[in-house]
Amino acid sequence: MFWIINSLRDSRFEDKSYNGKKMKYDSQYYMLNESGRATSYMLDQVEGSDDGLERLMSLFPIHRKVLGPGRVGISEGNRAKFQPCDYHETAEQLVSEKFRKVLVPFNLPGVDFYQTNIVNGDKIWSEHYYMHIWNNHQAIHKKRSEISGTYVGDRFTLLKLSLDEEVLDQVPLEKRLVFRLREDPTFLFHESVVAALRAADLSGLGFRRVDSWSIGSAFEDDDDDFYDDL
Repeated sequence: MFWIINSLRDSRFEDKSYNGKKMKYDSQYYMLNESGRATSYMLDQVEGSDDGLERLMSLFPIHRKVLGPGRVGISEGNRAKFQPCDYHETAEQLVSEKFRKVLVPFNLPGVDFYQTNIVNGDKIWSEHYYMHIWNNHQAIHKKRSEISGTYVGDRFTLLKLSLDEEVLDQVPLEKRLVFRLREDPTFLFHESVVAALRAADLSGLGFRRVDSWSIGSAFEDDDDDFYDDL
């Protein structure tokens, strides 16, 4: 009996340690989300926006399709009080020149920026960009993640995410600093990139670490405890 009890204890200890090692990437990657006054507005592409920007969710480069600037208007929110933030979560991701300059030194593969004007009546803000992230990895851990639907044909809604360490271990860090999940339009940012973004004090920008994210966490406040080690 003593041997059985101790064997069970050893097994529990080993499983806990092993699982912690396996899920290492869940604590290294973050998703971006709107925060502050950015949440009071909804922005969308309007007439005059380059047609090529309709392909921003593509998993391939679109620079040959985009021939001119984007054009974005306010679809919801107090237009009289509007001032653009450094980050707006549209159907895609709209960022400022200040945001773009933070990412440029990382030389990110498969991340492109397309100049886009924010228009509000007679006012035009031209130093903004649509960010197209086409660097992608099939990195969802199917057993630990939670979905509604089926993985067959990627017909699912992601409810909770865990990253597959066997996949990401095979990818050099410089090629996965920022990437999109191939199976789902979810964009992930490595902690080193997040640290640089946070240091830039960008407006409208929040972060949610993968191991604290769920489909309902978008309605929760960011927890700064997750960033103390950045």
